Amino acid sequence: MYGYINRQLTPGKTCRSDLAAERRRADTGVGGIDFAKEARTGCEWERIRVYSEEGEESIGRPRGYYSTLNLRRMDKLSEEAITDAGSEVASELCRMVERLGISPCRILVAGLGNGRLTADAVGPRCAEYVRATMHVRKFDPATFEAYDCSEIAVLAPGVTGDTGIEPGEVVRGMCERLRPDLVIAIDSLCSASCERVGTTVQICDTGIFPGSGIGASRQAINRVSVGVPVIAIGVPTVIDSRVYVLEKAEKYAPECAPALETALASEDALFVSPRDIEIMVDSAARIVASGINQAFGFFD
Repeated sequence: MYGYINRQLTPGKTCRSDLAAERRRADTGVGGIDFAKEARTGCEWERIRVYSEEGEESIGRPRGYYSTLNLRRMDKLSEEAITDAGSEVASELCRMVERLGISPCRILVAGLGNGRLTADAVGPRCAEYVRATMHVRKFDPATFEAYDCSEIAVLAPGVTGDTGIEPGEVVRGMCERLRPDLVIAIDSLCSASCERVGTTVQICDTGIFPGSGIGASRQAINRVSVGVPVIAIGVPTVIDSRVYVLEKAEKYAPECAPALETALASEDALFVSPRDIEIMVDSAARIVASGINQAFGFFD
């Protein structure tokens, strides 16, 4: 997604985040931005609307809606909690589609990222759990009509280093071929807070720049580049190691934090993930896929 500076260690040394909710604390009355929280059973939503140039400049994000679902650690969630979280995602997807003013009869789901790298595998793993339905309409129209669902095609375009092709080009080509009403792009994100890694789902209607959170931005996947609305869904799975160290210092040895921050400013960023990242990624993929299936496809 659109990368942006969250915390500046010293001039020229910054860490990044993909989460709109982390940018300059959007709940502090930044101009051009509406912010609201909604407590739900077992979770909380943070909703941000960027509606002016001032808001875009302040938060480093294009105009649009950004909804952040805050859960407990996903690797600790029960099966029931995963299903409930999927229902929350489904409801928010329906809200965004209604706001976009579209009827998504045909949807392309794109699971972005490197499936062989666990921390980057939320997108490809999610693609495995989303139930494709586009072929059902062709080969079994009666069953398709009985389910009253959208036509869903699922794509995992891989990463440029493996395919030699920009994921954005693959998605754009499939849009030209399939002519969907909506693209849903899923990706792993970078956070600037330990507490949000593996606990948060961000949904936005502004599209995505794969890799931008770690400073490796690829070609945009948004309405301009592919020709149809794009809803991006992401789960933070990594954090800048400098931020991790500083957070721990501020918690356990606050007197050392200023000197440590100065020392870290000369270091390059490394991105780290939790020990239980495999379970976390699988749960995240199931939550997002469940949301898509409940909102638009087959779900039982």
